[in-house]
Amino acid sequence: MSKRTAIIDIGSNSARMAIFEKSSRFAFHLISETKSRVRIGEGAYNFEGVLQDAALQRAFNALEEFNQIIKSLKCTKILCIATSALRDAPNSFEFIKRVSDKLNINIKIIDGKKEAYYGAVGSLNYLKETKNAVTIDIGGGSTELAKIENGNIVETISLNIGTVRLKELYFDKKISLEEIRYAIAQEIDTIPKRFCSDTIIGIGGTLRSLSKMIMEKINYPLKTVHGFEYSVESHAELVERIISSDVLELKNIGVRKDRYDTMREGCIIFQSIYQALASKSVITSGAGVREGAYLCDLLRSNNHKFSPGFKLSLRSMKDRFSIHDKNDLFVKKIASLLFDTLSPVHNIPEKYKFELCVAAELYNIGTKLGFYQNQLHSFYFVVNNLNYGFSHEEKILIAILIKYHTKKLPTDEDAQEYKTLLPDMQIVNWLSFLLSLAKAINTDLSMGKIEFSYQNHTLSIQAEKKLFLAKESIKQLIKPASFAIIIK
Repeated sequence: MSKRTAIIDIGSNSARMAIFEKSSRFAFHLISETKSRVRIGEGAYNFEGVLQDAALQRAFNALEEFNQIIKSLKCTKILCIATSALRDAPNSFEFIKRVSDKLNINIKIIDGKKEAYYGAVGSLNYLKETKNAVTIDIGGGSTELAKIENGNIVETISLNIGTVRLKELYFDKKISLEEIRYAIAQEIDTIPKRFCSDTIIGIGGTLRSLSKMIMEKINYPLKTVHGFEYSVESHAELVERIISSDVLELKNIGVRKDRYDTMREGCIIFQSIYQALASKSVITSGAGVREGAYLCDLLRSNNHKFSPGFKLSLRSMKDRFSIHDKNDLFVKKIASLLFDTLSPVHNIPEKYKFELCVAAELYNIGTKLGFYQNQLHSFYFVVNNLNYGFSHEEKILIAILIKYHTKKLPTDEDAQEYKTLLPDMQIVNWLSFLLSLAKAINTDLSMGKIEFSYQNHTLSIQAEKKLFLAKESIKQLIKPASFAIIIK
């Protein structure tokens, strides 16, 4: 696959472009993201779907400048897809031909089911493992749903309700909410009952904006919207308040200016769907159609899924920032052995060994930015970049372990900002100590054979090397419990 690939998504409301750069066979990272609210569907819904000249010109202008970015960043592959507005328009062919002739960009119109599939592929590969859910992608002209069972996409549907469509056909004409809900219900009644699900995966601008509002409302400790989870019941009042507000009131609620004209429309669609599906919780996805299109190309020989255990962010960060991958894997191995050997003392649930092992692989990545205070660099790298394949709780625990893998143990005050996402501090302290000890044992980077045993309140380390430097490092560590450490 191409080193750099540009993915363009032309929706009814916005045209968006993402540029991905590969770092290894299946790992990649985003290097550019551009959005233009071209509103290609504006005015079309009152004229039987015919795209209007002004909207088409805005879209062309955006694509023209997207093309300049593509050339400047030396992308060798372009995938351009179009959704509801173009697939509904009787005059879409002329626009597609103009773009092809003038810009050498080939637009592929995808149907609603394919759009739903792309959104689900992007979400499933980017989020933590999710077995059963329904994805909801609220767009300008349509809304797509995909049913997930046992981690697989089993069915997709597309509804002819979207934010721009509702705005022009109903809200702009001051039609009552009761009538709007009735019209939406006609579409929602076509959703099969088997789509009912406790969990919704929310895709698209409306649901990301709603998540950001909720995060601000509850003083959530992270800024990352991808992977944010909330209960429907806890925030149903906010959704209803948005729907019932006029445009002037939306500002007071916290709606962003660029969402004033579509937020009510998106929220009434969302409310109608989650009520019909009897859903209880929402997982927000920062990935959608663009990411899904890219992954379908990248993973075409792998059933559009990463291999079990593959973590995109982990692999991508290691590709770009690891300075000694073999050493990191050795520290990971030692940390895992220490976790098992000292389990009678720490009594930490087995599930936390995962975060310990990931922290062991990433503790050193900040050194690429600068040696001094590298643990702080690594902490910020993880907080801001370890997003795909991890929950927020996992990410923050990994980051805290990395930040405090030196001589001292983290205190309640150190972790206060992220307290709601972290386990008990005794668990955090033990995991931090285990990472520090694993690193200390390999101070000389020899990666020699090591064996551990624990009895009579003593951890015995049997090594084939002298571990002279390790002994000094271990003496400086603060232990979370009283026991001895001897090196043989």
